[in-house]
Amino acid sequence: MLCITINLAGCATFIEAGNTNTPDGVVVLVVDGLGNGYINPELDIKAIDDSVLKKPCLSNLPEIYNQAAIFDSVYVPELKGNSGHNVIITGNRDADDTMVGYDNASIYDVVRKHGYLTIGIFERGDSEEVVAENDIVLHDTTNSINEPVMQVEISGNKDMNVLPLLKKEFESHASQALSRVESTPSGTIQRYYTYNKLAIDAAMDSISILENEDRDTKYFMTVNIAALETAGIYRGYEGYSQCIENLDSMIVPLYKKCQENNLALVITSDHGMAFPDAEARGGAKSDKYASANEVRNVPLIILSPNIKQQRIQETIGQEDVAPILLSTLGIPERPSFCEGKEKNLKESAAIKVMSPSITSMKLSSSGEEVCSGSNDSVYYITGLEKNKQYTLETVIDSSGKTYKETLSIENERVIEIKEKDENQDSTTSPENNMHLVGGILIGVINLTGLTMIFRIMRN
Repeated sequence: MLCITINLAGCATFIEAGNTNTPDGVVVLVVDGLGNGYINPELDIKAIDDSVLKKPCLSNLPEIYNQAAIFDSVYVPELKGNSGHNVIITGNRDADDTMVGYDNASIYDVVRKHGYLTIGIFERGDSEEVVAENDIVLHDTTNSINEPVMQVEISGNKDMNVLPLLKKEFESHASQALSRVESTPSGTIQRYYTYNKLAIDAAMDSISILENEDRDTKYFMTVNIAALETAGIYRGYEGYSQCIENLDSMIVPLYKKCQENNLALVITSDHGMAFPDAEARGGAKSDKYASANEVRNVPLIILSPNIKQQRIQETIGQEDVAPILLSTLGIPERPSFCEGKEKNLKESAAIKVMSPSITSMKLSSSGEEVCSGSNDSVYYITGLEKNKQYTLETVIDSSGKTYKETLSIENERVIEIKEKDENQDSTTSPENNMHLVGGILIGVINLTGLTMIFRIMRN
C-alpha cells in the first residue's frame, strides 16, 4: 500500500495511506433562484395552479450530469434574508449573517486552516460577514443588473504573491462591469445574460492567473450569479427559462477549465422559484411560493476527479452541503455550528487524530501496518478504504499512556485522544461525584421527613 508522510513542523503530520486523487481546489457556483426540477432530467416541474411547465431546452447540462454526482432532493429550510447562502456556508439550518462571522463558523474558516486561499465573486449573497470570510472578493455593492458597482476587497494575507495579481484582475473586471451591461439594450433578456457573464468571466480569468502564477496554492472559490432570480421575478417563466438555457451554454467553458486544472466544480443554489402559471411572474419567499417543491428543492451537482458518476435519490437538507463539500476535499473538520449529515461520495475516507501532547501513532488492518507516525500531536490520514476495519494505536510520549480503538470508517472523522489524570481516584471520578451528590440529597430528604414526623408526634 502507498504511504506518503509529510511532517510540517509545528503544524501536523499528513499521511497519504492510499490513492486519493483529491482536487487541487474547488469552484462552487451558486445560481440564485435555480430550482432543481428545472434542470434535473429525472424531475417534473409544475406551476402553483398545478399545470405542468415546459422545461428549458438544455444540451450541455445533461452531458455534465453523465459525469457528476447528482442529488435529486436537496431541501432548503425556511427562507429569510440570505438564509440559503448562510446555510451552505455554515452547515446550520438557522444560520444568519452574525453566525457566519463567528470564529470557525464557516466552511471558509475550515479550508483556510488547510492552506486554501478563499476567493469570492458575488453578485448577491455578499453580506459584510461573508466578504470578511474570504481572502479576496469581487462583489456588486448594488445588486443591480442595470447599474452594477463592483468593488474589490482583500481580507487575507497581503504578502501572498498571487493576491496582487488577482486584485489587479478583479479591478479590471470591476471597471468594465457597467459598460458591459450598458452595451446591451435596456429591458432585454440579453442584459440578464451579460450580468451573469460578469461573474463567470471573472472566475475564468482568476483561475488562469492561479494556475499560471501559483500552481501550488489550493483554493476555494465561490461564484454567485443572480440574474436568473431577477429574470423570474420581472420577466416571468419565459425569461426565467431563457436564462437557464443561456446558463446551459455559459457553464461549458467553466466546466472545461475546471477539468483541465484538476478542480472540482459544484453547482447549487440558495433556493428555487415557483410560478402561479406559465405566463405569470415568479417568487420564492412569500407564503404564496415558499412551500412549493420548485422553491424548496435545489440542485447539488458535484464534478470532481475523486468522485465517480452517481445519482443520489435520498433526501438531504441544504445544511448537508457544507460537510459534503469538505468531504470531497478530504477534510475531516467541520464548522463549529454545522449540523449537516455526512455523505462521503468518494471511495476513500480521511481521519484526523488529535492528542493533547506529542504522541506516536500506528494504524493497522488485519494485523498489517497501514501507516505510522511519531513526534507530533496531530495526524491527518487520507486514502483509507471505506467500510474496512482498522485498529488505531497511540502512545503519549510523556506518560507512556496507550490508547487503542477499532475503527470502521465510512465518513471523514476526527478522533481526539484524551489523557486520563493519574491522580484522579475513585472518590473524585465524575461517576462517584454523582453518587455523592445523590447521597447528600437523599440524606436531606430523609432528615426533612424525620423533622416533620417529630413535629407531628410532639403536637
